[in-house]
Amino acid sequence: MYGYIRPDRGELKVREYQQFRAAYCGLCEALRRRCGLLSRFVVNYDLTFLAMALSQGEGRLEERRCPAHPLRKRPCVCGDEALGVAADYSVILAWWKLQDAVADSAFFRGLSARMARLLLGRAYRRAAARRPGFDGEVRCRLEQLAALEAEKCPVLDRAADCFAEILAFAAEDTPDESRRRIQRQLFYHVGRMVYILDAVDDLAEDVHARRYNPLIYRFTPVGGTLREEDQAQLHITLNLSQRSAAASLALLDTGVWKPILENIITIGVPEVTELVFSGQWRKSRKRAKAPAILFRGENI
Repeated sequence: MYGYIRPDRGELKVREYQQFRAAYCGLCEALRRRCGLLSRFVVNYDLTFLAMALSQGEGRLEERRCPAHPLRKRPCVCGDEALGVAADYSVILAWWKLQDAVADSAFFRGLSARMARLLLGRAYRRAAARRPGFDGEVRCRLEQLAALEAEKCPVLDRAADCFAEILAFAAEDTPDESRRRIQRQLFYHVGRMVYILDAVDDLAEDVHARRYNPLIYRFTPVGGTLREEDQAQLHITLNLSQRSAAASLALLDTGVWKPILENIITIGVPEVTELVFSGQWRKSRKRAKAPAILFRGENI
């Protein structure tokens, strides 16, 4: 995925940040267990958010080692089915993103994506076999996006809706109908924000490479940069989705994850939005170390 959906760690309590890191490590561990060692490279913040929002709170905290931290054990959420679901979704989304990159690139420019797709192929087949409905939804929506690309569609909402529906589908396995409807709304607006932010972030590159980006046809970017009035319009639509996501989250019982999820939607996403629009996002995107405090092995 993209990494836009992350918390502002400065506004989290130390314990909350440790819990978030434990969920992130739990997703990484679920990827290794379900899809193989190489699949760990697709672990991301966006699907960590999705796992926390899907969680029913059955996870437990354990201390685990990993290749990234071989000398010191790290707190890790284990035994939560939501992390397994998010792991499968992560691999499926990563594989289809690579597939799209291969389709959009010339042979030599797309060599790295071709190699990554090949290495991820086995993990993708495993995940797709467990989640055929989600895999089919991703395929269908990306075909719709390809059609919009072919016609150079200038309607941002049509393109954003295709990607938003992919994340909304992630709630389909939730048995409780009321909870499922709320999750669908939450994931839909998160997906919509991710698509628009990615379009803004990639605009200059897409203009240079002559790739499809709905912002190129919806607005009139100058040298890959949007005018202030165009940016203002995008801020309005992003704010509407952010508020809709916050309203959905307020209706959702997410247990111990509640303050972390609220931080992500109400503080983290607006902060990332400002960084993307100011052109500082790629410079500021660094992996941060967690504060030095350990869990005591209690259940979440």
